[in-house]
Amino acid sequence: MSATAGSVPPPVSWAQRNDLVFLIIDVECKDMEHRVTEESFTFKGVNALDESKRYDVTLHFLHSVDAEKATSKNIGRCLEFTIPKKESGPYWPTLTTDPTKLHFLKANFAKWRDESDNEDDNDGVATDQGILDNLRNNSNAGWNNQLDLDDLRDFNYFEGVEDDIDGNTPSPSQEDDEDNDSNVDGDNEL
Repeated sequence: MSATAGSVPPPVSWAQRNDLVFLIIDVECKDMEHRVTEESFTFKGVNALDESKRYDVTLHFLHSVDAEKATSKNIGRCLEFTIPKKESGPYWPTLTTDPTKLHFLKANFAKWRDESDNEDDNDGVATDQGILDNLRNNSNAGWNNQLDLDDLRDFNYFEGVEDDIDGNTPSPSQEDDEDNDSNVDGDNEL
């Protein structure tokens, strides 16, 4: 990493796939310059809200990238770069050749996918929201459906519990509480 005098590195986040690297410059800038080469990424810009803040950063990639196929998208509050790796393959253990941790460089977990995850995604954005998506998308389940005790009986939820499930059968914790309540008055029998 290198920066010119009077400038600071911008906050940068990154993610990867087997064949891509995503770089996100997390500042709103004007007068931007960026350059991607096979070995490095360079960015310079001026903060859009405070012209006294100048950003400058050069990152040296751990492995080669295909600079000609790199694309960028100015989203307003950040700049997003999609940079194809020169060789598709295993994930890189780190983005740069720098042996020290760069304080401004973070993983972007919104775009991150584990190497073992399915590579089918929508432009790098994870779409699976887990159990919440399953509940919303399943016509038999949802927030407004009522749970019926008969449904629980069907799944042997009450196996080993007496048939009186209307709250009249004390749970083991209720029985313990009742035993402790009887001993509060000092009527301990030995």
